[in-house]
Amino acid sequence: MKLFTDFLTNRYLTLERNIKSKSNSFYDSYLDLLEATIKYILDEQNIEYDDSRTCGHLVKNEKLIVSFLKVTLKLDDFTYNKIGDYIKKCNDHKHKKEKWLGIDSVINYLKVYYDFINYYIDYIKGIRINFDANYYNEIFGETERLNNEYKTEVARLKEELQDSIYSNKLSEQDLLLYKSLLSEKDIAINNLDEQNRILQSQISILKDIKLNSMEEKLNKTIDMLNNMQDYLVENRIIARRTSKLIDGREITDEELSVERRKLEALKNGK
Repeated sequence: MKLFTDFLTNRYLTLERNIKSKSNSFYDSYLDLLEATIKYILDEQNIEYDDSRTCGHLVKNEKLIVSFLKVTLKLDDFTYNKIGDYIKKCNDHKHKKEKWLGIDSVINYLKVYYDFINYYIDYIKGIRINFDANYYNEIFGETERLNNEYKTEVARLKEELQDSIYSNKLSEQDLLLYKSLLSEKDIAINNLDEQNRILQSQISILKDIKLNSMEEKLNKTIDMLNNMQDYLVENRIIARRTSKLIDGREITDEELSVERRKLEALKNGK
């Protein structure tokens, strides 16, 4: 979602990352976004306020601001009261360091935020931003789901490469790359977003190593087939020579040369 300024949009993106990670930091980022949005609106409308005050103080205690929200923007009582309620709950979460975030909280908090900014959008005659609860249901915990998928993919690729490693079929460079990959324990010390970045990188490296290994096997197979074709060419020449001998005459060098050229042309698909 793109908000009124890049600063507000970045605040929102932080909030969205916390939703994807199911992080309790959602409450901190919601409070930051709400406060930044309220102050942005007040600045745009040239309404004076004490910038050192938090949004909880602003929406409750500044008479001029309350008048603007309820009279000018015509903010309904439910939305106005919920803003105050959620500010208090966010502060409670921040101080109590609670660790659980549910999708219901995400939906309820964001519905109120969308309703609030749409009141202002209506006031400035802008285009409303639609609230899509399904979107937040879909992204909730997405980072964790991706993390599990990436871990599974890394494990699968490593297992597929085990035979090549034990048989010394990897190039020295690929083997060094494989050994340079971080262990699960080393990856796990990072947050989920960083873990996913590392895991994606490892998947890319492992796929490259696997592809190189497959190309090496293919090249060896082609060489083997070429050698077999050479062997078959020689055998066919010997067979033709033997046939001539049975008929009672020796095949000449010129005839052998002609036969060899014919078979070489057949071998090369000409």
